[in-house]
Amino acid sequence: MSKSVWEIFSEETPEVAEAYIKLSSAINKDDVLDKKTRNLILVGIYSTTRDPVALRHFVRLAFNAGASKKEIQAAALMAFNTGVSSAELSIPLIKEVSESLNPQFFLVINVSLNRYGCVEAFL
Repeated sequence: MSKSVWEIFSEETPEVAEAYIKLSSAINKDDVLDKKTRNLILVGIYSTTRDPVALRHFVRLAFNAGASKKEIQAAALMAFNTGVSSAELSIPLIKEVSESLNPQFFLVINVSLNRYGCVEAFL
């Protein structure tokens, strides 16, 4: 299995990665937000910015923190307030991550944006 974007980033720029981790810790000082809530908020943020790499990462962290698929979808759909195109990327991506975490599913969907900024999904 290949390395994640974060793993490569951390290896190539360890000082910057460490500074980011410290900043993230300082933002949520005293763990005011639990991991599930924090990751659901980040799912909403990255659904809005249409960043599939970060969104996939935080969807996985939200699942790992105990969020249900419905909770993650609800957080992602908050991006709908900024327009349909912001939220349309999230649902196929959540489905992909959900199915990759559940061993009974073997179908993998690749999601990408075409030159018009629209989501394309391929089996």
